[in-house]
Order: sequence, then C-alpha cells, then structure tokens
Amino acid sequence: MADNKLEIVMTGAEMSPFVKVGGLGDVAGSLPLALAKLGVNVKFFLPLYGAIDRNKFKIKQFKKDFSVIIHGQEHFFDIYQTKLATGVNVFFIKNEVFDFADIYIGGRKYLDKNKQGVYTRKLSDIKRFVFFSKAVVETIKQLKWQPDLVHAHDWHTAMLPAFIDEYSLKYDNFKNIKSLYTIHNLANQGVAGLDILDYAGLDKDLSPAVMEDYHDQDGGKINAMKLGILSADYINTVSPSYAKEILTKEYGAHLEEYLNRRKKHLVGILNGLDFKLFDPAKDKNIGQNYSVKDFLKGKESNKQVLQKVSQLPVRDVPVFGLVSRLVAQKGLDILLEALEERITQFDFQIIILGTGQKYFEDHFRSLAQKYPEKFAAHIGFSLPLAQKVYAGADFFLMPSRFEPCGLGQMIAMRYGAIPVVRATGGLKDTVVDNKTGLVFKAYNKQEMGKVLDRSLTLYKNKAKFVKILKAGMEQDFSWDKSAKEYLKLYNKLK
Repeated sequence: MADNKLEIVMTGAEMSPFVKVGGLGDVAGSLPLALAKLGVNVKFFLPLYGAIDRNKFKIKQFKKDFSVIIHGQEHFFDIYQTKLATGVNVFFIKNEVFDFADIYIGGRKYLDKNKQGVYTRKLSDIKRFVFFSKAVVETIKQLKWQPDLVHAHDWHTAMLPAFIDEYSLKYDNFKNIKSLYTIHNLANQGVAGLDILDYAGLDKDLSPAVMEDYHDQDGGKINAMKLGILSADYINTVSPSYAKEILTKEYGAHLEEYLNRRKKHLVGILNGLDFKLFDPAKDKNIGQNYSVKDFLKGKESNKQVLQKVSQLPVRDVPVFGLVSRLVAQKGLDILLEALEERITQFDFQIIILGTGQKYFEDHFRSLAQKYPEKFAAHIGFSLPLAQKVYAGADFFLMPSRFEPCGLGQMIAMRYGAIPVVRATGGLKDTVVDNKTGLVFKAYNKQEMGKVLDRSLTLYKNKAKFVKILKAGMEQDFSWDKSAKEYLKLYNKLK
C-alpha cells in the first residue's frame, strides 16, 4: 500500500445519489465522501441495477468478462466505474441478475424448496446479493488489490466477511485484509436454505463461522447476518445505544447469543446527517429559508405553508408532524391510542406523511375524515412535502418501539421542530429530555399520552419552547463527526 494511505473497499445494496430506497442509501452516499475528506481512499461497490442512469452519472465500463463460480458454474460479469467529485471511486457489478428496474425483487427470506430440495423459484434477492458479494471478492482477487479493510453494510453483503475468511486461506492477497460488518437493522437478516452455500461456493467445513451455521441444527437454515456477525473482524451498529440493546433478548432478534459472543468486537457509531441536503437556510422545498440566527419568522411562515398544503385552518396551535414508514416498529399503535384520547379535549393539529401497513394507513385516513380541522393524512411519500413538515411543524413525533439510529429526529432538530421520542437506540443517543427535545421511556399509551401533554404545556411556555427549539438547531450531527469515529475503528483494525 503506497504512502500509508488507508484503503477501504466498501459495499452496499444502495448508495445515494445512484439508487436509494431508505436510510442505507443515505449512509452509503454520505460516509465515503466524509471519509475521503479525512484522506481515506474509498472504493465503493454497488450492483449496476437497471434503474441506474449510466449517462447521467457518467458510468463507463472499467473491466469486461470477469468470472465467478456460482452454483458450480462459471458466470461472467463486467465492472463499470464512475468517480465522484470528492475523489471516491464507485464501481458497479454488471450482470443480468441486476437488470431489473426494481432494486429489490423479493426473497430476503428464501426457504421455498420442492420435494427434491431444490429451490422452486429461479431468483431471489438473497441469491442476487450472494452473487454480488462474491463478485466483489473476485474483483479484489483478479485485480490483485490489497485493501486494508472491506466494509460491508447490512444483510445484503453480510456474507462478504465469510468469503474473505475462505479466500484468506487460499489466496495471498487476502491474508491481511480485515473486515468490518455494519448492522443497520437487525430485524432484516437474509435467511436461506442450507443449499445457499452450494450456490455461493462456500465450503461448509473450511471456516469456523460457516461450519457453525451449517451444523448448528437450527432448522436447516443459513442466516447471512449471523455469518457476518461471526465472520467479521469487527461489527458495528448505527448508534451506541442500539449496540447495547441488541445484546438483549428484547432487541436481539434471535441473534443476541452470537452478538454477546462478539461483544468485545462490537461498537455503536451514530449515523450522520447530510448538512448540505438538509439545510433550512438553502432548502428550495420550503416556503421561507431561515437559520438558527433568524428562525422565529421562518418557522412561523413555514408553519402557515404546511397548514395550507395540508388543508388545515391556519391557526396558532401546536402542530405535530410525523414523516415515517407507517409500520408497527414506529410506535404508531401507542400514538394512535394516545391521540384519540386527546383529539377532542385539546386544541392541536397533526400532520402525517408516509406509507406502510394498510391498518395504519386506513386508521390515519379515518381520523383525517373525522377531524378535518385537526388531522391531515398524506398517504404516500414526497420529499418536498417531507421538508415542509420538518420546517413547519412545532413538534416531530418518533415514538419508536426500536430505532437503530433514526434520521428523522436529527432532521427535525436541524429544521427547528422539537422531537418527541422514545428513549431507544439512536433516539436515546441524540435527543436530551427538556434540553433538545421531549423523551419518554416506557412503551405504552400512558407514557405516550404524558409526553403529548408535556408538549402542549411546553408550547404555551414560549421562552422555554424557543430555548429547546434553538438548542436542537445548534446540534452537530454532521457526517464529519461520525466519519472520524469510523476512521478510529479502521485504524484499530489496520
């Protein structure tokens, strides 16, 4: 390695601005850029999905006809490349398994077999990402790269550390390559039948982690995330509190035994926020720009804009916003119960933006129809509208059952919406009760109700309300800070 510059190969299923479904894309799009500023040489690998615009991003062919053994047969793939302005090289694996317009085609859990034990479907996401992971290590092998570290994100590339373990026993340039595995959400694991090892070409008796997962008699399954946990040199999650929580049965998603075994090599690093993308002083999606220096008029103007676009009366009442996937994890059950007990008793407005489980979508629609002057439900997703919610709301609701990191509370603080959150995961690490937001602990409708009552009381105390709002806007959740923590971990592994 020339001039002692740290060299990292990073992989993930999403990377903004090329392709993004959720928070993983945000992290993968921001972390490499922040690391490059610190002098790290980052090569990021991404599948070349059919949805990616090659012309727009100036993506050109880099290498042709590389091969990988999948299911005992030789398969070919091409490598494409583009370079970001920050100097980060992005490489794309091109193969027909990624040609779909959709990023994900289904089959994160793939256990369907016929009587002969053969899969009944030809393709699944877990197979596609096993192909991708092996193509990455084959690229490292065939180009004779010797990076200091391979950094794999989430269940999609969880088997990369296992491939590196096996390749280190066979190929010299893999002997000193370390691996870091980042868990973004432990609930999504990547489960397949035992024959996924034959598909991957991994020897069930060569490396300890694969051997254990194959022989541990847990129902004839291979768990990609379990392999990542057992194989990687180090593991991290996306907040310090979540790293502790997943060691417990309540949050461990049946992997707490293996996480506890690796406890000395597990750390939590808080995700950062793209301060350029989320900047109320320059955001073109909001009604009036403002900063921490002049937020009072800006917030008032944006609140009126939000009320108008939500078809709510423009009035001086507390406005609660929620931008979220409408799923049980987000604490919507206790929120609904607490709201329905208060919506006729108190004067406030609530604006929901999101899509998800039909039960919650229907319930929010029903409330909007029943209380048209107090409740607005935007079922779907719109980035411009999301920014208007952050800029216009007085309070931002995140009563999550669990939350690995969460970006909503950070964006809310940046835009001067006071977060109302449950003390879990990244919410616990980023919001300080009565200083930068309002926090409750126990997951039930009573505690949810109490924190809503506290919000309504706070709104009447304008001096304290403004003090908490301003303190939130002054918080530094930039990626520059988080990238330094990753760099410390990289150097520890080097």
